[in-house]
Amino acid sequence: MNCLFCDFVTGKRKNHLGRQPFKPLNETKNTLSFMAIDIPATEDGHLLVIPKKHFTYIEDLPKNILHELADHAALISKVLRKTHQGCNILINDGASAGQHIMHVHFHVIPRDKGDNIKIEVWKRRRMSKQNFIKLNDRIRIALHRFL
Repeated sequence: MNCLFCDFVTGKRKNHLGRQPFKPLNETKNTLSFMAIDIPATEDGHLLVIPKKHFTYIEDLPKNILHELADHAALISKVLRKTHQGCNILINDGASAGQHIMHVHFHVIPRDKGDNIKIEVWKRRRMSKQNFIKLNDRIRIALHRFL
């Protein structure tokens, strides 16, 4: 398996694909954070938080590592909020959702009013109350099959 993030964890790679150096920001027993190379033009950072072991999707993570990953992302957000008005914390889960490196990871993006970053840009669907309830019920039933 060829995984950029796994190569960072093991020390096999010392540079991002754009040749910027890989420099860890923080590390826990099971997680690691570092700067991404695609930094928004109007902000001064885009950080990634990854599990050290390879997992492709969020549902693959054992609960203890998922909790540690979420705690690590929350810490990064807390630090960024000292110099920014907010943060987006997001995950692209699967190739069709924009996941380019198939190793689960949280993006933590600092945000400020007027930064002109568009995270949630899609055409919104108009839906009747009845259709909204039907969709909600269909998802709830599917969810309860997993519980």
